[in-house]
Amino acid sequence: MSITVENMLKIKSFSDFKILAGHDGTNRRVKSVTVMEAPDMYKWLKGGEFFITTGYWMKYVPNKIEELIIKIENSGASAFGIKLNRFIDALPDKVLKTADNLSFPIIQIPSYCAFIDIINPVLSLIINQQALKLKYSENIHRSFTSLVINGGNTQQIVDTLGNILKIDVAFYDTYFDKKYVNSNLDKFSKFFNDIKSFEIDKILSLYDHYPINIDKKNYGYIIISNEKIKNKYVSEYNKMVVEHASTVLKLDIQKKISNMQIEEKYRNEFVRDLITNNIKTSEEVKNRSKLYNWNFDAGIISIIVDIDNFKMNYLKIKNKKMNYSLENTKLIIFKSAIKILKKYFKEVPYTTFNDSLTLLIKPIYKDKLKFSNKLKKICREINANILKKTNFTATIGIGNYESSVMNSHISYKNAKMAVKLGRIIYKCNNVISYDELGIYKLLSLIYKSNAAKNFYLSNLQELIDHDKKNNGDLLNTLYYLIKNNWNLKVTSEKMYLHYNTIKYRFNKINELLNVDLRNSEERINITISLKLMEMAE
Repeated sequence: MSITVENMLKIKSFSDFKILAGHDGTNRRVKSVTVMEAPDMYKWLKGGEFFITTGYWMKYVPNKIEELIIKIENSGASAFGIKLNRFIDALPDKVLKTADNLSFPIIQIPSYCAFIDIINPVLSLIINQQALKLKYSENIHRSFTSLVINGGNTQQIVDTLGNILKIDVAFYDTYFDKKYVNSNLDKFSKFFNDIKSFEIDKILSLYDHYPINIDKKNYGYIIISNEKIKNKYVSEYNKMVVEHASTVLKLDIQKKISNMQIEEKYRNEFVRDLITNNIKTSEEVKNRSKLYNWNFDAGIISIIVDIDNFKMNYLKIKNKKMNYSLENTKLIIFKSAIKILKKYFKEVPYTTFNDSLTLLIKPIYKDKLKFSNKLKKICREINANILKKTNFTATIGIGNYESSVMNSHISYKNAKMAVKLGRIIYKCNNVISYDELGIYKLLSLIYKSNAAKNFYLSNLQELIDHDKKNNGDLLNTLYYLIKNNWNLKVTSEKMYLHYNTIKYRFNKINELLNVDLRNSEERINITISLKLMEMAE
């Protein structure tokens, strides 16, 4: 426990003490009093001492007073007291200037004042302050403990903290991504709007905050409105209150995580039973749905968010720290996807696998095309958010709509197919709807077979050989022609090439493949061949 130099000088018997220099340092903390009558006593300082002396030793080393003052301050002393007009009449101006620069208080002690009359009052004040602090701490502890015992929630903890401190406070729960601001705060205040509007990094840059850490892992921040309180906030009493609130919030977070994990376990089992066709009656679905207030009467659509190259990154891990980092990244990705979907859908049942998240949603529009476009837009928002937060990408597969929840496994199977084919066709970081896969659904059944390989090579081999031999780009041109519905003008624009160049390449492709690509039958063969080759490779 400690007091400030300013508090110490308010002791009634110290009314004749005078600050000679270092006035800006009166907020330094005093923990004890030490008498010094030797020039090297600074070597034994512990920090926080009010250093007092008669100045006897100074008359023998007048040129080293400034150096000794610096060493005393560097050793952690809070203030320096000296009796003048006994062994030394005055301190040199340069010593006082140095003390001012260091904000290190130098205090003149009246010559009549015995050291015991300094030591006893200061120590008594420190002990009294400690007793008051303990009593205050006990009252605060009782307030928060009573709140927890009576089932108080996070908002009530934040309100209690704000009421005790008499200042604006908030709590940002990073685990559940929720913000709590004390309820009696003006809803139009800058602090309230900043907390509700800004991301956590911005909030922490604007306001004083205390991290809530459990086992070196961060679970949130207590945020203090530093605009209103300034020096009031840094008091030991306020820190004590925040520390008690921090302890209670840790218990509250752990309780919520425990409850969530229990619920998550049963919820995961239910969703997995649905997508693996492990539920045989609709009555069972209804009964289990009631536990989570889910309603599947409008039917469902499966969505799979599958992290790209996650297994590859996992296999590269060489230590536990990297493993933890990767697992944490996975949680961020899953939470991000769930949070975005919850903005648009009231119910978002989900389950997690090693590197993928499966969600069941119900349509919000009757118009199938309108809903499909909206869903793809939402999924692209998820992809952009994942990339921004983690530098990872994800492939998102959207299954077909099933009017009965009993057919969830069909929609899930099709969403898995969409992810698989999406990676084959479009590589990574894409949104693929099963309903739009078209001919790829059929090709997925055969693309690995020798018959498929023989088919596409018999149609494309001449083109492949020509490009290798001449470092050509005819195969890529063929890809763009198919993508742009064989329109030469559009293809030239997309490839940033002159129309005549595309026209020449088109004729060259016809010549090498010995086909007429103006013929729809020939186009179908070449299109299927190129798609099979893309999928196989």
